Amino acid sequence: MIHNQFFSKMLNVMTSEPFTNELKKARTEYTKVAGEVFEDDKSFEMRMNSFLEWYILDRPISSKNKTPLLLYLDEYNNSFSDEESEFLHGIKNNIHSIFEVKGQKKEFIRIKDLLMMERYNVSEDNSHFSFRKGDIVEARLLPFREKYFFSNAFCFHPQKIGKFIKSELKKIHLQKGGGGQSENKIIKDFIQRLSYMNLKWERARQIDANDIYR
Repeated sequence: MIHNQFFSKMLNVMTSEPFTNELKKARTEYTKVAGEVFEDDKSFEMRMNSFLEWYILDRPISSKNKTPLLLYLDEYNNSFSDEESEFLHGIKNNIHSIFEVKGQKKEFIRIKDLLMMERYNVSEDNSHFSFRKGDIVEARLLPFREKYFFSNAFCFHPQKIGKFIKSELKKIHLQKGGGGQSENKIIKDFIQRLSYMNLKWERARQIDANDIYR
C-alpha cells in the first residue's frame, strides 16, 4: 500500500532534528498511560508503531499547538505530488478506535466501531494479519480514494473481554454526549489504557484476562 511510503517519509522528517526532544517528551507521556515496552516483548514493533502514529497524528507539538502531521503539511505541501498530497490531507480524518471484526471477504474486512457503532469495509491490501469473526482489535483506519486501509499498528484484545470494552466505551459516549475535544481525549486515554492492560496480559498469560481488564 502506497501510504507506507508517504507516511515513512513524513515520519523521518518529523522525528529528526529539531524534533528529537519533542519525541522524547512524547514517549514519556505515552508510556505513562500505555506502559513501558521492551525489545523482548512479543509486540514491541507493533507497539512502537502505535506510539509513532499517536505522535504524528494525535499529539500536538507543545510550542506549535499542531500535530506533526499538520506542521509537515504546512511546511512541505507545495513539494508533494498530487497523490501524496491527497493521502496526507486525507489522514487528518483517520479513525482510531476499538473495532469488532464482523466478517471477511477476499477484497475487504467488515468491522464495527464499538464506540460510534459505524461499520466499515477495510481493504486488505496492506494487512498481513489473519482476522477472525469476533476479534476485538484496536486499529487505525486511513482513508484514501474512497477506501479505508489499516495503518501499521494493531492491538488484538482477547474476545472474552469484549463485553467489558463495549460497556466502558458506552459509558464514555453517554457521559459526553455530543462529542468534542474532551470526549476525544477521554477515548484516546481509554484506548491507551486498554493497550497497557493488553501488555500486562501478554506478559502473564497464565492470569485470566478478566482479572487484568478491569
